[in-house]
Amino acid sequence: MVREIKLNHEFWDIGNMKMHVVTAGQGMPLILLHGFPELWYSWRKLIPLLAERFRVIVPDLRGYGQSEITKKGYDLNTLSNDIAELIDRAGGKAIVAAHDWGGVIGWHTAAMYPDKVEAYIAIAAPHISRYFKVMLTSPKQFILSQYVLFFQLPFIPERLMSMRRGKLLSILFNLSSVRKGACSDDEMNIYRDAWKNVASIRAGVNYYRKLMRGILRTLWSLRGKKIKCPVCVIWADNDWFLSKALTMHLEKYCDHKPDVHIISDCGHWISQEAPDELYDIMINFIDSDKKVMSI
Repeated sequence: MVREIKLNHEFWDIGNMKMHVVTAGQGMPLILLHGFPELWYSWRKLIPLLAERFRVIVPDLRGYGQSEITKKGYDLNTLSNDIAELIDRAGGKAIVAAHDWGGVIGWHTAAMYPDKVEAYIAIAAPHISRYFKVMLTSPKQFILSQYVLFFQLPFIPERLMSMRRGKLLSILFNLSSVRKGACSDDEMNIYRDAWKNVASIRAGVNYYRKLMRGILRTLWSLRGKKIKCPVCVIWADNDWFLSKALTMHLEKYCDHKPDVHIISDCGHWISQEAPDELYDIMINFIDSDKKVMSI
């Protein structure tokens, strides 16, 4: 039985902003990064399990939740620098596990700051170079990515998603969850209290806008930069947004071929739909890597 874990809510000065960070446990730092349109709360089912062995550090990303909504800083380089500073604050090195947009940032952080990331776990989170290659060559992924193009419109996406306390987002979450009951009504209300803030939703959408407008520069900056640390990739077999093709040929971007795991009967929200299976895969990966476990 997992003992009750105390969650510490703190505000750290990161990247010239106030970042809301939840911490728990002791040991080697393990940083968990959420995706769009989530919060630190997306990891609520994993934190008590992981805090038995690690110092778990879970931020609200820039502009999300209780973290500061800044006027700029939503480009991938700045977002990755945020995580590098977070790792420095945590002790200089960390294991990073990240989902969705947090995972895009995680890949970039591991590439740009190889001395800071001991191991990387990507959860329904594509390497950005692979994402654009697949999106431009796979009709399925191109269709699944249409929301990214919609997000390029000014004003409309954030207004639509924040209306009625994020009603549209709550519907999409429930529809795209294969394992029903992943998020109770009370838990969904935590999200909806955040989603009603149009400025915060705009910040999340700005991640997509900045990425698309600077994609050539980003892809060029990644040329020749391989991930040096061990990598584990975890996907769901029924992801509405990311096809399994994104898990293939990742050795092109890594020094060592990543471990790839597909969770069956699961949708995009893996940490909430399949927390026990996700935990087992994460722990087995970490335990199997002698370099990580020797620290």
